[in-house]
Amino acid sequence: MSNGQQHTVPAVVLGLGLSALGTVRSLGRAGVRPYLVCPKGDLAGYSRWSRRVLHVPETDDPAALGGALERSGLAPAVLIPCTDEWSEVVASLCAAGGSPFSTSAPDPAVVELLVDKERFAETVERHGVPHPRTLAVGDEADLEGLDLDGFFLKPRRSQLFARRYHRKAFSFEGLEEARAAYRLIAGAGLGAVLQEYIPGPPTAHYFVDGFVDRTGAVAGLFPRRRLRMFPLDFGNSTLLLSVPLAEVEPAVASLRSLLAGIGYRGVFSAEFKRDPRDGLFKLLEINTRPWWFIEFATRCGVNVALLAYRDALGLELPDAGAFRVGERCVLLPQDVRAFRALRRAGGPTLGAWVASWLGATPTIFARDDPRPALSLPLVAARRAVRRARGS
Repeated sequence: MSNGQQHTVPAVVLGLGLSALGTVRSLGRAGVRPYLVCPKGDLAGYSRWSRRVLHVPETDDPAALGGALERSGLAPAVLIPCTDEWSEVVASLCAAGGSPFSTSAPDPAVVELLVDKERFAETVERHGVPHPRTLAVGDEADLEGLDLDGFFLKPRRSQLFARRYHRKAFSFEGLEEARAAYRLIAGAGLGAVLQEYIPGPPTAHYFVDGFVDRTGAVAGLFPRRRLRMFPLDFGNSTLLLSVPLAEVEPAVASLRSLLAGIGYRGVFSAEFKRDPRDGLFKLLEINTRPWWFIEFATRCGVNVALLAYRDALGLELPDAGAFRVGERCVLLPQDVRAFRALRRAGGPTLGAWVASWLGATPTIFARDDPRPALSLPLVAARRAVRRARGS
């Protein structure tokens, strides 16, 4: 297929926030201006690279999604989901016989293995991948009689819970607090797991991002290390550093084995934490979709969004082996919160904090695409209104 033909099939990015924004930018700068499916007023909708913004309600019905896209004139199309919910729907839609839509993603059954934290723990155990001890919690009674010291509670579907309640997990002191945390998770209609807490600072967290093509070959790898996070206990990265593959070689080896063992295809982002007690890189989770810092990987030389688009069309993939090491990325609004929390705990001075991100790539602001950053006050105001209304 010639270069003139490669981009005639539209790409449709489904998601919201940083993941969708980074995916849209990664495609747009590579010459693939995508359509975007996102909520009204979302950050990603302000990007200059979005060809058109569609407000299709998130659904668990593949036929409803397909019908909405066809009515918008987007068939055939390559679909790139950026949330767990869209990932499962897109996987089912594209797996249907005769579908005009294609994607580079794992089968629906594989998505379920990795998205559901209970099934994920069973999967990594079966494949011999080091991971924190994880116990299923079906009801409050399952918490009784357990030694809860060193454990925390997390929902079986973390992204859905985090979007509703703005937190990923719960620490607790004793059985009664554990029960209260479980009731909050169960009240959201979600199951829970108890997971062993691996001690260590944010810098013990490593991420291995990349892409597996339609032949099962790993077509790109990008490792990074967390430098700061917020919230300080179970938060997201606010400052990151790209590192050489040699620094995370054991993690890469176990990840390659797992992905091959479950027949994985598509974009992935795997989080590890190095356990100071035994030195092992322990796998915490794998995202089966673009993540917040996908644009950082692209800027460093590994454009997994472009790989996903080309792989879905059966095109030859560009070489994504080389990437820049020692690059930093900062998520400024959240890093300000991290600094304030660290200062209360006796952390870095203002000068040391500022010095840590000078020269770092900002996650939201981009000179060639400034509107998303300029829209932040409006986006924050709309979010505050929605929270106040309970919607």
